[in-house]
Amino acid sequence: MAKPSPGPGPYQRRHLVRRVAQALACVLLLTALGALAAARAEPAAGARTSAGSAASDGAAPDAQAGGNQASRLRTRLGRREADAVERHIQSLHRALHITPAQEALWKPLAAAMRQNVVDLDSIYEQREKHYDEMSAVDNLRSYAAVQETHARNVSSLIGPFEALYESFSDAQKRIADETFRRLTDTAVRAGH
Repeated sequence: MAKPSPGPGPYQRRHLVRRVAQALACVLLLTALGALAAARAEPAAGARTSAGSAASDGAAPDAQAGGNQASRLRTRLGRREADAVERHIQSLHRALHITPAQEALWKPLAAAMRQNVVDLDSIYEQREKHYDEMSAVDNLRSYAAVQETHARNVSSLIGPFEALYESFSDAQKRIADETFRRLTDTAVRAGH
């Protein structure tokens, strides 16, 4: 009879955590790109905030702070992305079955996700200000700045997510692995 495998070693766990963080980043990138496309196509209109929806749908306790953030953002795209990130934070909180004991590890991850929206909003604001007069080269540089910000934002998620992931039960790790694998597959199929 074969001996059962002891499970992944430290290297494999770190690699897995990085894959999960990359999947999370893909979701954020898809959200941002979808919002960017919609914002360019939509005429200027009053922006809605997520404060009311976050409070009414059983969100994690820190969701109200994120909902208030949307009203402080300067661009429609930033506010829209803040709404999407709040929904994503709530969805992940439920899907990963975050326990009360894990809340202290969850909050830095959620805060990092919200800060990433603030960072992107600043780049979006610069892009929007000069968009109509940008040359093709300027547009490419501006888009590169957005992507560089996304890359920094992904890196900012790894530490908090790794700490949270290490606190997961085996069942939670399986759920996280499957969830992020599915998100990554969706992002790859979408061409991101």
